[in-house]
Amino acid sequence: MILHQAKDRQVAADFFKYHYHDRGMLKWGGFYLSDHTSALQKMHAAEVPEAQLAAQPLAMISQSLFAAWQTQRPVHLQLNQLEDGERVVALTGTVVGMADNEIGIQTDQQKIVWLVLAAIKHVTLM
Repeated sequence: MILHQAKDRQVAADFFKYHYHDRGMLKWGGFYLSDHTSALQKMHAAEVPEAQLAAQPLAMISQSLFAAWQTQRPVHLQLNQLEDGERVVALTGTVVGMADNEIGIQTDQQKIVWLVLAAIKHVTLM
């Protein structure tokens, strides 16, 4: 029995010494959760500041959002507020509903955000 154990250890040692190739951190890529990957995407997106676009009239914003809602096209919105006093607050998603002067946007993270039309500065159809 002791002879087999020594032989098995030798086989294992030879395998790891000559045949096994460790991929390092590459093998951990599959263990990332979707929360981690979305947080990483947000972090990288925040590194490049978005340029401020010109303010659109409220009638043009309403028409663009209604057209996006009818055709189910995604939109990119810039809001009238700045984050940290410098960066433009932006939102990308699909229009899922309208009620009075509010608009519902489903973001890429599958969250629905309701915004007052007056809070939107610029709409871009994608």
